[in-house]
Amino acid sequence: MLREIVAIVKKDLKQAKRDPRFLGPSLIIPLVFLLVYTIMWNSVGGGESFACGLVVIDTSPEANDMANIIENMVSTTNHTWFNVERYDIATANELYQGGSLIAYIVIPTGFGDNITSEQNATVVMYINNANDDIVKNYVHRLEAAVLLFNQGAVYPEFNQSSAPISIEESYSNTTTPSNLSYMAAVTILLSLITCALASQAMQTATEFETGAIHDTLNSPTPRAALVLGRTIAAIPRSLSSSLILIPFISLGMNVFPIGNLIILLGIMILSILALVPIGEIIGLKIRKREQSLLAGVLLSIIGFIAGGGMAPISLSPAAIRAVVGIIPITHSLSLWARVFFLDTTLGLVTSSLFLFCTWLVMSAVAVHLMKKEVERS
Repeated sequence: MLREIVAIVKKDLKQAKRDPRFLGPSLIIPLVFLLVYTIMWNSVGGGESFACGLVVIDTSPEANDMANIIENMVSTTNHTWFNVERYDIATANELYQGGSLIAYIVIPTGFGDNITSEQNATVVMYINNANDDIVKNYVHRLEAAVLLFNQGAVYPEFNQSSAPISIEESYSNTTTPSNLSYMAAVTILLSLITCALASQAMQTATEFETGAIHDTLNSPTPRAALVLGRTIAAIPRSLSSSLILIPFISLGMNVFPIGNLIILLGIMILSILALVPIGEIIGLKIRKREQSLLAGVLLSIIGFIAGGGMAPISLSPAAIRAVVGIIPITHSLSLWARVFFLDTTLGLVTSSLFLFCTWLVMSAVAVHLMKKEVERS
């Protein structure tokens, strides 16, 4: 059986060398995603879709003026930096602890009295530090509101000690990467995902169009060995796209991994193992090269977006996280982002086992479809 697997691996690698067009989607799509995301984030922003609470405890005119500035101020592009909703302190804290609010601002008791008596007044902001870019939007808006009220301090030389109002920021949870850094890092994995899934679908469908698949399936080679050999051959083929994209992303975007490189390579291999049999199934079912390639690309993009590729999955509602948890790409992205930005091995076992089990299950499905194809022919 080992000899058959080696022969299949050699055959598939030779075929990939003769037809390098499989690299096209795996290089173009990630770069297009990154370009669109960069334009979208830099021109529009990203924090305006997240709610921020405002708690006005003080009843003075000064507190009301401060609240109006926070609520009505817009950015230079006429987009609000984030939505503001007023709550009482208990409700705001409950929503914040439950994740419904990413931040809330408190104008405490005595705010107006401190200003009229020329003492320092404080505005407090509680921030769930789930995403650096969004947190910056909150802090910048509050700083701008305070500066407008003070009418004396000049940014960035903002001296809280001499201004009528100072800011107290209280962060919870560990910091996560900025949106652009996150997107740059997962773009590398998107290239690998697209190559593993779409190229395998295209290769299998091409063999159907040329008729070569029937010679392979009617050979005495066990179907399990056939699927395993084709999966092993897909590992170097898929990694080749990453070897091209990684230097471009890392040097061009100045985003470098913090975690262990061997573990990152292991995540790549696990992702390939889970996705290649799915590409095999697509090719076995569709049997047309162009349609199979399109299906593989669409599945890669949908899984990438749903699985947290455009923003950390932790920002999504719990119901959505539960649904996308059944997608193997979600677990690949989760593992990749965790190790890429953190020097840790904690929390990797569950997703790794999920990808491994996905490989076994999808490989069994591919073997079954091959047996049915032989019976049909």
